[in-house]
Parts: sequence; C-alpha cells; structure tokens
Amino acid sequence: MNPIVLQLANGNLFFVGLVMIVAVLLLRLWFEGRILGLALRIGYIAGIVFVIFSATPMFIWFYCLWFGFCVIAALVVFGNNFSFRRKMLASFSVLFCSLVMCLIELPYHLSPTIRVSSGQTIYVVGDSISAGISAKERAWPEVLGDISHFKLINLAKPGATVETAMNQTAGIVESNSLVLVEIGGNDLLGHTESKTFHIQLDQLLGKLAAGNNQIVMFELPLLPFYNDFGKGQRNLAKKYNVILIPKHYLTDVFGMKGGTLDGLHLSQKGHDALANSIYGLLKTN
Repeated sequence: MNPIVLQLANGNLFFVGLVMIVAVLLLRLWFEGRILGLALRIGYIAGIVFVIFSATPMFIWFYCLWFGFCVIAALVVFGNNFSFRRKMLASFSVLFCSLVMCLIELPYHLSPTIRVSSGQTIYVVGDSISAGISAKERAWPEVLGDISHFKLINLAKPGATVETAMNQTAGIVESNSLVLVEIGGNDLLGHTESKTFHIQLDQLLGKLAAGNNQIVMFELPLLPFYNDFGKGQRNLAKKYNVILIPKHYLTDVFGMKGGTLDGLHLSQKGHDALANSIYGLLKTN
C-alpha cells in the first residue's frame, strides 16, 4: 500500500501537518528571501492539506477555528505591511490552537492496556481481516489464542458489515467475556452512509454490552473526508465504555513487507504480526 496513503489512514500526517505549519510560521518570522518564501508557502499549504486529508475525527467547529487562524496567520506573516509583534501574535495563535488539537488527538494513538481475567473467554467479531480469505492462512485470532493460551472463539465472517455482524453476536454464549470487535471496513469502502453506520454500530455495541462483556474495538483507518465514521466510533466507545485500539495497529500490518496478500487482506505474516501486537496489549488480572 502507498506509504502516503498509510500515513494518512493511521493519522500520523495529522501531527506532521501541524508541525509543518507551525515550523513554517516560525521560520518566516526570522528568515526572508524570495525562494525561501515560496518554499515556505508550499510547505504551509502542504501542512494544511495533510491535516484535513487525515480525516482526524474532531469537531468541525474546531477545524474551522483552526483553519481561520491559519488563513489569518498566512496573510499576516507572509505580508509586508504588518509589524513583527503582530506576526508573532498571529503565529502563536496557530501554535496554541495546533497544540490543543495535538493534545486532544494524542490519547487515541497511545497503546491501551486490555485486562483479561484467567479463564475468561475471548470472542472476535469481525470481517475478512479477522476471518481470513484463504484456508492456507491461520487468521490472527487463532494465532492469538495459541500464544495467549486463552480460550478464543473467532466469529468473524468474510464480507461482514456492521449490520451483518449482529448475526455473529449469537455465537457469544458466555457473559462477562472479552469481545474484540474488528468491523466497519466494508462499510467504509462500500456504500454505507455515516449516519447509518453510527446507528448500526450503536445497536451492535449495545447488544454486546448487554452481556456485561468487556468490549475492545479496532479504530478504523480513515480515508480523506470520512471523519464522521471515526467520530461515530469514538462517541459510541465513550457511551459503552469500549477500549479503542489505535489505527496504526492495522496500518502497521498493511504497510509491512509481505504483510498482505492484496494490499488489504492479511497474509500469514500479517496475521502473525497482528496477533503478536494484540497479545502485547493483554494483561492478565
């Protein structure tokens, strides 16, 4: 998969873009020059594009506020009719807003701890990423069950969407279980609208939570302008006390050499890598 697409999907370019914007403004305060000015303008625009295209699920009003500060700062800092003091104020307004955005988003990129009790059953609800597409590969849930020595039941089905994943919940016959949810990719790449996705995911998580299960959900790597899918996941995660696994756990496997069969579905190497990374999050009570 294209490295730039991966960096957009895992959200890293959100942080890169913010750093680029702030760096450009600070450099422009102290350095002049026609060629340098052109390069800084290009870098500034690229930084804004990175942030917007990263589809980071953030309040639209905050995006608008940040973008407004960026436009004003560009006009002031790259202009010739403003004092150094005003240029400093414009730059630091963008710096402050960008810092707040980083602090809001950063927790979603940190590795969580998943507490598992001895003897607790682990279920996996998911699509082809978890079910696999070939009998030659052992899907990551099976590999995880082997290396963790927990009883693990993989309910994932190829082609599953959030709506059809409701059928998988019938296989969860024990309460107080740990349920790993890897679903939504087919909705994102298909024709499901974000509002429908939110409603169906609400129903799915509500069904899982009714069994007093601990729910852990993979956060979806997002395409540009698909912010609402990520926002829906995060809002519902708060509603049902769901632990979110950061997007990079999936994109790291998608991007590794030989990690996929077709750029998306995992090879045995990919399944093994994902199983080991999730195993690293499990902590036995």
